[in-house]
Amino acid sequence: MSHRGFLLGTAFAAGVLAISGCATVHGPGSAASTPSRPPLQAFNHTMFHLNMGLYDYVLEPVSTGYKAVTPGFVRTGVSNVFSNVGMPYIFINDFLQGRVQQGMEDMSRFLVNSVFGLGGLFDVADKLDLPTHDNSLGVTLGVWGVPQGPYLVLPFYGPSSLRSLPGLAMVMFTGPAYYVTSTPAKYALSGMGIINTGYVDGPKIRMVQEAVNPYQFMRNAWEQHEQYLISGGMVSKSQLLEGLSLPPAASPETPSAATESSPQKQGKH
Repeated sequence: MSHRGFLLGTAFAAGVLAISGCATVHGPGSAASTPSRPPLQAFNHTMFHLNMGLYDYVLEPVSTGYKAVTPGFVRTGVSNVFSNVGMPYIFINDFLQGRVQQGMEDMSRFLVNSVFGLGGLFDVADKLDLPTHDNSLGVTLGVWGVPQGPYLVLPFYGPSSLRSLPGLAMVMFTGPAYYVTSTPAKYALSGMGIINTGYVDGPKIRMVQEAVNPYQFMRNAWEQHEQYLISGGMVSKSQLLEGLSLPPAASPETPSAATESSPQKQGKH
């Protein structure tokens, strides 16, 4: 995820402000005396719809143009490079979790692709059957028993949590944009990363938009993926799919049973 580094400062600040806003003490006669909603629900729904709007009206058109003017092998190479530069963040967390074998595999993947894959342009490690993993500082903290805390949806970034916020700073410090001294080059690198994000994540975002309850679908998917990583993959398929729902073929208007409801997204899917 290191290609998102340029946007993470804004997302981190917004998340901290949102959390601090929830710490306000209310008197017995205030609205806080009413049955409480899940923490940050209003903020999260607003940011969710903001992010979906940014995808629909900015990232998706840019991604469509990107695919129209670049050959497939170029797009693959760009995606490989951004995936490779994110590997240090992943293998550092592997080792912090005590998962030495996984850390060695991810570090080997990074070194092989950096040296023999021309800086990651070619995924040589894949041909050597070196597996790829996902990881984050939030997962590391979860492995060592830190609770998730409130679920957050950050502007320009997406699903996160209080536990995952420190990882945003770590992403910045391990990403390439942090070490580029030229401002134009920094902006160009970040911009290319954003375009690549829209291209790579497009199918996932469209799946979210097609869900019965897009907001709850994304939350459930993110939280279950986090738990899957924390447990080292020791989660059954049925547990991973629990709570995730796409529109049923015969009854697309079936309401979601989720506790946090979100209206169907109106707009293009």
